[in-house]
Amino acid sequence: MMKQALSCPIYLLSLLLSSLVTYTAAQVLITPPANPLDSASKPVANNFVSLSIAIHFFQDYSRTGTEGELPNTFSRNLLSSLQESTFLAPEIRIGGTSADRTTYIPSQNTTILQVSGANGIPLNVTLNQKWFQQCFDEENFPSGTKFIFDLPLMRNDSLALNNTIQGSQWALEAIGERRLEAFEIGNEEDLYVGQGVVPANWTVVDYVVRWKIFSSAVSERALVPSGLDSNKKWFQGLAFSGLGANPAWTTQTAFNANVNENSTLKSVSLHNYPAGTAPWVNLGNTFMNHTAIVANLSQVKDDIAFLGSSPSTDDIVFNLGETNIDFTNLNMDQFEGVLGSALWTIDYILYAASLSINRIYLHQGTTFGYAAWQPIATTSSPAKVRTPWYGLKFAAEAIGSHQGPIQIAPLDIVVVTSNLSFTNTNTTAFGNSTQTQSVPAQLLTSEKISAYAVYESSSLARIALINFNEWNGTTPYPRPSTVFRISLPPSNSDNTGNSNSSQSNSVSTRLLTAPNGASADTDLTFGGIMWNYTTQGLPQRVESVPGIVQVERSTGDGSITVKVGASEALLIDIRG
Repeated sequence: MMKQALSCPIYLLSLLLSSLVTYTAAQVLITPPANPLDSASKPVANNFVSLSIAIHFFQDYSRTGTEGELPNTFSRNLLSSLQESTFLAPEIRIGGTSADRTTYIPSQNTTILQVSGANGIPLNVTLNQKWFQQCFDEENFPSGTKFIFDLPLMRNDSLALNNTIQGSQWALEAIGERRLEAFEIGNEEDLYVGQGVVPANWTVVDYVVRWKIFSSAVSERALVPSGLDSNKKWFQGLAFSGLGANPAWTTQTAFNANVNENSTLKSVSLHNYPAGTAPWVNLGNTFMNHTAIVANLSQVKDDIAFLGSSPSTDDIVFNLGETNIDFTNLNMDQFEGVLGSALWTIDYILYAASLSINRIYLHQGTTFGYAAWQPIATTSSPAKVRTPWYGLKFAAEAIGSHQGPIQIAPLDIVVVTSNLSFTNTNTTAFGNSTQTQSVPAQLLTSEKISAYAVYESSSLARIALINFNEWNGTTPYPRPSTVFRISLPPSNSDNTGNSNSSQSNSVSTRLLTAPNGASADTDLTFGGIMWNYTTQGLPQRVESVPGIVQVERSTGDGSITVKVGASEALLIDIRG
């Protein structure tokens, strides 16, 4: 009998192909103390995650319409989401270089006018009183929102002081004593020489002299006539541009020049932008890098230590009053507007909190590449939630809404196994072939793995894990995962060491991820939730993505084992 010829169409060949991928993920051991060690932070404010908004974009964030006719519901819903995470609404600082270039004009018909400048920062801004009345309308914000308002110091002409007084009076009338956290006067005064607005020999002493003249005038002509409590301090000082960038302009040099001679400062603010546009800037090494974040933020330790070194300053808190991922604002979406930048945001916020910084204000602007959301449509882009939002939300959830003391501490990691390559074995109708493809081992060092413990009233409540290893949807191998074995205390304990018998037998986890990895600018989810402009900033459940996942404790030692993929972050709630 004649044998039939073998027929093997393409679709059948594809069925005969089998691919076996095997790799052993490294295992990281974490042992968080049941109660905070002395190295843990001081109590962290619930609304530690707060915002700074450039004054020329504030109407976009608070209102909609060409003249700000209506509240911006989209922005309010996102702000309310942060409040739901932390109990307290985020504070909002309105300021920036544009605030220092602002003139207040009673006769101006339109709410705001501006002359365009570089990097989305106008050369000058003019506001009328209606701008204040509309932008600070309580309907725009969650209940309890407080504000820091930045007044001009840059001008030194004969009308400069009166202009600043006018702004303080309008701001105070619109904000009110209950919602005013502080006035700030000036912005990044250490850069004035480079901007050509002061003589070349301008020093921190010159700044202090001018600041005291302006702050005294604001007190005498705005605060006192408005009946504000004179026993309270109403000013945030300094607002210098960098952490230690210029040793002549620091917290200590300003206080040595008697900036607080009249005891009016409640807080000190420095600004920080870790990077800008340069050939060496990239996502994986520059931003998805815990070691770099630690090195950058550790510069605040001297300022905090100085404030705590004297009875005359130990009640003055230290804020990062304007900060974000880079200082160029624009044209870096591949770094600023992707999942990797959201992971940076989480680590940056939680490490800052662990240093006992009082509060951090992430800078925002409608066209800024690092903005957490774009509040209104522009000629080139629709209103939208951007990836840094997910970093804000994750960090806010990690800090939580506990009404007692909240403390945060970085956790040490111990690697207990090592990575292997994976083998891709293809079996076809024409025989067997084996191809070995090396998978780069994940770096399991403090550069790429970051972990934090969050304590509520001295008991372990949450753990945050960040895997900074870079992986993208175009990477030619599956997303690798790191296995974390977390040796949990047998039960939560109070600050006396007594066990809490209500300890759950499981913990709950929520994952921040995106299918396309570190460079993804869409399809991010946190705990299976997505935020969009189409829902006006309200959360939307994504059914195809796991939401809150329960992880059982080991029956032996109560430990848990979880996986976190490359370019992902996991929040673990110990209470189940």
